[in-house]
Amino acid sequence: MTEQTIQEIVKSFAYGYSAEHVAELEEMTLEEAQKFETEYAEEIEQKKAELKEGGWFE
Repeated sequence: MTEQTIQEIVKSFAYGYSAEHVAELEEMTLEEAQKFETEYAEEIEQKKAELKEGGWFE
């Protein structure tokens, strides 16, 4: 998995996509998406904060 792919998946979770939706979009299994969400939880939270700061979330 490339760094760009990782960042796109992190962004998807930060936007609130479910593991099921991410798995479908990224052509991965649900288990892989759930594992990714757990392993990258800190990065996902950081991206959420960035998006909120940038006005993408209220």
